Amino acid sequence: MDGSRTRLAFVAIALILTLLWFVSTPGDSWAGGFWPLRNALVLYTGLMAIGFMSIAVILAARPVQFEGLLGGLDKFYRLHKWLGVGATLFAIAHWLAETLPRTMVRRGWITRPSRPPGGDTGSMSAAGFDPFTDLHDVAAEVAGLAYLLLLVLVVLALWRKFPYRHFFRVHRLLAPVYLVLVFHSVILMGPEYWRSPIGPVMGVLMAGGSIAAAISIFHRIGRARQAVGSIETLELYEDNAVLDVVVRLTTAWPGHRAGQFAFVNFGGLEGAHPFTIASAWHRDGRLAFSIKGLGDYTRSLPEHLFPGQAVTIEGPYGRFDFRGARERQIWIGGGIGITPFIAGLQQLIDEGRKGPVDLFYSTRAPSEPFIRNIRELADRAGVSFHLTVEQRDGFLTFDRIETTVPAWKEADLWFCGPVRFADAIREPAMRRGLAPSQFHQELFEMR
Repeated sequence: MDGSRTRLAFVAIALILTLLWFVSTPGDSWAGGFWPLRNALVLYTGLMAIGFMSIAVILAARPVQFEGLLGGLDKFYRLHKWLGVGATLFAIAHWLAETLPRTMVRRGWITRPSRPPGGDTGSMSAAGFDPFTDLHDVAAEVAGLAYLLLLVLVVLALWRKFPYRHFFRVHRLLAPVYLVLVFHSVILMGPEYWRSPIGPVMGVLMAGGSIAAAISIFHRIGRARQAVGSIETLELYEDNAVLDVVVRLTTAWPGHRAGQFAFVNFGGLEGAHPFTIASAWHRDGRLAFSIKGLGDYTRSLPEHLFPGQAVTIEGPYGRFDFRGARERQIWIGGGIGITPFIAGLQQLIDEGRKGPVDLFYSTRAPSEPFIRNIRELADRAGVSFHLTVEQRDGFLTFDRIETTVPAWKEADLWFCGPVRFADAIREPAMRRGLAPSQFHQELFEMR
């Protein structure tokens, strides 16, 4: 199951960083009373926050070289989200561990031990400029505002009602905030931790994150994977509010497999949006997209797009490409989640394969011309097509799939659609013996 790989990656990152911190912490921190333990906790929460954030920033730069590790860019963004939330929680804990004891000292509840001679972090070292002492106060002061901005930006990113066009711009501010926190972390870790086992690991993570942040600041993310072209045709299916857009590219495109997606920029203020490619690659420069009018932006596209309009495409991305271990496959599309399977049908036709494939399409808004196109492609590809119209047939359940395809345990299940629909199919399938590796799901959530 694709989601389990993401969860495993998150847990592995947390455990590895925790283990490295533990072996790097001086032994007297555990037996020296409150203050040494507090100092160790301050460093732990700070290292976890910057470590999580570093990996999140690296993933945001879309390093396709690592797509195979997580099963696709959509899984990258799921892990990016979890790491961002985790980094924020650790940053809050870091701030509390740093400030609460100071408050307790000011109120006389506890006593801070006196610093040893020469412990003034603001003094110049005998050897001249020492960044760990001379920049200590500056690094400590800038962190407060950076943590506050981090909290605000992450909350805005998670708030679904915050418009995407604003989210797109605001989220870019995380890159300079991250660089400030890198400066804070490099100085506040101190020489002792830099010489310990965790030092080289944090150095690599922060260096990689800094490079990724610079790529974001200078708007270079995905630039090498972009192609340009123009809209060739538009067709609106009013019954289900789906807009078919065919783009003719005029620059090089590396090709794609059915089921992959691309970031499409039609111009304007919104920036690029991810859309599944609804066509197989025929080496003719044409890409098709079926876009459902779900939000303000996608609902407005029929009014603003026109043939000949310039388009920038970035991709392809994703591993939802129907390459499984089993010949028999079951495809399940909910609503606009049918899009990758339309491309899959075209690919089967192009390759001349007639493998045992059952395609289930569940929709609340049937459009006869749209469905007729899918049915014709399925007939040509030798695919069994099963249509469920919810108002007429009720919800598509796994019981119905099991009855229709008795040999379902011998198949790979490929699902694209709403999350709750996926859960309603996956959970009973797992209880009845489907292996996690047999269920493939597109996690199409970019925020």
